[in-house]
Amino acid sequence: MMHSNKNARRWVLAASGLIAAVISAPAIAQEVTATTDTAAEAEELETVVVKGLRKSLQSAVNRKRRSAQIVDSIDAEDVGKLPDNNVIEALSRVTGVQVSRQRGEGSGIAIRGMTDVQTTVNGQNNSVGASRSANLSDIPAELLKSVQVYKTRTADQVEGGIAGTVNVDLRRPLDLDRGWTVAGSFRNVNSNIGDHNSPYTSLLVANRWDTDAGQLGFLVNASYTRSNYEENYIDTWDPGLFFAEAYNKLPADMKNIVTPYATLYGYEKGRYSRPSVNAALQWRVNDNLDFVLEGSYFGSEEERNYNNLKVIAREWNNDVSDVVLTSDGRMVESLTVSTPGGRLTGGPQSDYIEADTDNYRANFETHWRGERLNINAALSYNESEYNDYAVLTVMRLDGVDTAHIDFNSSAVSGRGPLITFPGVDLTDASIYRITNFTDRQENLKSNELVAETDISYRISDDKLLRRVQVGARYSDRDTRRNYGYRDAWANTGGWTFDQFPAGSVVSHTPDVKGFDGPTWLSLSSSEIMANMDDVRAFFQDPANNAGIGGGGVSWTSERPGGEVGGVWESKEETTAIFGQLFYAFNLGSIPVDGVAGVRVTKTSGYIKSQQINFDKDWNRVVKDAYGENDYIDTLPSLNAIMHFTPKLQLRLAYTYNVQRPDFMATSSWRTVELNNAVIWAGNPDLKPYRQTSYDASLEYYFGRAGQLSLGAFLKKPKGFMFYDYSWVEDPELVRPENPTGRGRLYMNRNASDGEFSGLEFTAQGFFDFLPGKWSNFGGSLNATYMNKFEITYPVTADGATVEPTAVGTSKYTYNATLYYDTPQFSARVAYNYRDGWRESVYSAFPEYSIYADPTSRLDAAVNYTPVKWLTLSLEGANLLENDYRSYWGENKILAKNIRMMAKTIQLSARFRF
Repeated sequence: MMHSNKNARRWVLAASGLIAAVISAPAIAQEVTATTDTAAEAEELETVVVKGLRKSLQSAVNRKRRSAQIVDSIDAEDVGKLPDNNVIEALSRVTGVQVSRQRGEGSGIAIRGMTDVQTTVNGQNNSVGASRSANLSDIPAELLKSVQVYKTRTADQVEGGIAGTVNVDLRRPLDLDRGWTVAGSFRNVNSNIGDHNSPYTSLLVANRWDTDAGQLGFLVNASYTRSNYEENYIDTWDPGLFFAEAYNKLPADMKNIVTPYATLYGYEKGRYSRPSVNAALQWRVNDNLDFVLEGSYFGSEEERNYNNLKVIAREWNNDVSDVVLTSDGRMVESLTVSTPGGRLTGGPQSDYIEADTDNYRANFETHWRGERLNINAALSYNESEYNDYAVLTVMRLDGVDTAHIDFNSSAVSGRGPLITFPGVDLTDASIYRITNFTDRQENLKSNELVAETDISYRISDDKLLRRVQVGARYSDRDTRRNYGYRDAWANTGGWTFDQFPAGSVVSHTPDVKGFDGPTWLSLSSSEIMANMDDVRAFFQDPANNAGIGGGGVSWTSERPGGEVGGVWESKEETTAIFGQLFYAFNLGSIPVDGVAGVRVTKTSGYIKSQQINFDKDWNRVVKDAYGENDYIDTLPSLNAIMHFTPKLQLRLAYTYNVQRPDFMATSSWRTVELNNAVIWAGNPDLKPYRQTSYDASLEYYFGRAGQLSLGAFLKKPKGFMFYDYSWVEDPELVRPENPTGRGRLYMNRNASDGEFSGLEFTAQGFFDFLPGKWSNFGGSLNATYMNKFEITYPVTADGATVEPTAVGTSKYTYNATLYYDTPQFSARVAYNYRDGWRESVYSAFPEYSIYADPTSRLDAAVNYTPVKWLTLSLEGANLLENDYRSYWGENKILAKNIRMMAKTIQLSARFRF
């Protein structure tokens, strides 16, 4: 009973100590000094060996407590066991992280409202293709030791990622117990949409032993995932004014009305396979010297099939009738569109994509630790490649000239778009015509060599300056892109299903809750892809192909060639040096320690691309174009921790960071579309954007895995990058019908300043003060409140003002978890909530920018360990079947996108010997 009272007292002290710290720091220092017995008891309790969930929570708490930066993390409960199936899903429970989802899994993250996230593996920079980060969903959970989210940085960390850095730690052999370790897992995940099953498996084999030459260890950890998914959706495209003849046909009082360009409903169905392996050798010669050699491979192979039924409302020559406007008096709520001649623009569309990614990484490290001097050195190489090939089939409905579109139909659950074709039987295969077929390919390659070293020297144990660290890093990265497509057009009214050389007829009915839309037909896209030799031969015959290129000559090659703007190569070199001082002193009776440093980086390189130009006779001319970049950044950082008691501390941080632009954005590529007076181009003058950050975190630690923390942050980015158009007068656009050469230039630009500020709160621990088995319960609650999230955009090219805002940022995010943990049985129930967010800035009509509804998920898991080497699990995700919805306009004027998210049930078995 006394033990329970002491634990209860720790919880009370934790809460009262945190509140009191905000009010008066000196008072805290004096008050908690009187509780040193309790603190000492807590420290002693933390030395008890624990396993499972408690162990993972304790490891994460200890890392946060001892780190120089502000960091939150998730540790694996055991070998191959994170609390979720993939890294992004696991990160959704980290304080300050907001997750977006698609294709049945987490697909992207924002940290404190910002999406420019850097990724590292075992502390080494890792990226894929032309991106400056890796796809975290391609890294399987089974290979991980832990994942950390660094919200501030110190000078020794690689620059970039102004939102923060996600570091993935893979296991190394000396992390494990001595002797052989064999562990693995088998899982099957069932999705209720489409009733798909997805198998997962992993295996780890490792050994660690002592020899006369020191400790040796090797590890091989492999994983294979095959995931099948299906998501149904309804969508509408960019609102705007009617075009050309359709605009002229409108009465005078309706010429200013706005309607979505098109509406469609369909489904995305696919599968992806992810093989991966990590291997490591470790040699600890003695307490002073060790070596690590490791390599990893993360791969993915994916098939995605999009099928939808689409109607274009804003076609240039449509007749428009039965117009009903929304409450704002301008946006169209419903209308009837018809096209003279029985050729309504719209019909079924199928897009089938095969994609694969390969990411290879090799790393060598050596560490020498002396009594005062430490030396670390590393050489790493990263090579990645992304490929995709896709076929697009576009159809229309022969003889159909009319469709009615209700963008706000009550027939859709929650209201949304509905298309009807009066008097048309969409199950009649004879009315379908294939009018256009496209194939496209993209190849992205990247290889990077990095060499780095650092030296630290312990100056003293009791002076102001405790340690000094200096280091240098050099990276050399080459990146290449090749993208191209080609079209085939029907010579007459279109190919019938029987005339097309591949694909059987299939029917489609989206399984959308509360939606009673029609069934439509198309040819099987997967069968078309499988028979592309026959399709190419078909289009080489001029009788079958009216496309550009002399009757289909371009279809002689297996894949389309590269196009202007789609082909470029880049070289980028970065050199960085850093220095930092670790210090400690007493501020009155309060110990203070921390680190102050500066990192200086030089970035230089070039991008070779292509431009389209026109000679005096308006002939198209393609020539090479070059863009260069060369700039230096000085990045200071300052971190301090005030230790009011052994359990209570205040962390303060100042950081300055840089975000480099994407490679293609800074290239000199340029292409011109004369008919529409439009130029698309890269922007060699695009600047990196930089950010100054201020952070504070008040933290109280107790028990084996308990913490209470309250954080505040202020981020001030400058030069945010965005994509938009401006009006220009360009000589190449001069034509008789356009004598001034006025047109639109689309490219990436730098916006003005911004500001992000907010608060974070975390509470976590086990209820040790409860009697008996009740003490095995625990819980966690974390929440993020974004007080301000603004980027100042310039006035649009058409004179509209964009309200200062940020894209992808939710004002509120919180996670609540209740868990129960014993060596034999554990369970977890978790609820995640993300407030609505602005998804885009629609510069043409800022008032109709896209806003997403709040999202939430309820997950649960039960684990049973009948024998110490085997654990059986039953887990469920998205148990409430919450969906994703977005709208045009902050006031939800019309539905933009409705996407149905699946509920999944997972059975698994894990073993370890």
